[in-house]
Amino acid sequence: MAKNDVTIRDAGGHSCVPTWRFQTEAGATAILAGEPTKWKSNGSPYVIPLADADGAIATVVAMVGVAASAGTHTASADGKIDLYMPLPGVVYSAGAKSSTAANTQAKIDLLCGDRVVWDLTNSKYTVDTAAGDVITSPIVIIGGEPALNTLHFVIRLGATYLGDQDLA
Repeated sequence: MAKNDVTIRDAGGHSCVPTWRFQTEAGATAILAGEPTKWKSNGSPYVIPLADADGAIATVVAMVGVAASAGTHTASADGKIDLYMPLPGVVYSAGAKSSTAANTQAKIDLLCGDRVVWDLTNSKYTVDTAAGDVITSPIVIIGGEPALNTLHFVIRLGATYLGDQDLA
């Protein structure tokens, strides 16, 4: 995976985005700062990285947050990780999956309001704009920076463990 694929653009009215410590399991995939995470399974105490197109509302285990630090687990010992709480109003930034999807303000403006999915290709998390607007998608595009081909988005509360996992 890659460090800092997802960054915080705006703390959404908070002085800082709070973090909370979660458990990581021995032998599990490494989690680096800036990577989105979910529960390993419903009822599990462990978090793992999101998979490609993961996080759909009401269909999978809930997203837990974006890593603020790297996980400390090893091949033989459980560890810990600090995750940014996925609070309403916090704005994140990540690259667009396609190098031409967000390279002009006009393209970004057309994407605003779209509910889309995460993409994980070549060990890098990006925003998959080609997936189209789908009611169960976990993130909503709200802007971007064409010079950097990045998109700004919020994580839908229903996609997280803080939400109620419904389609409202």
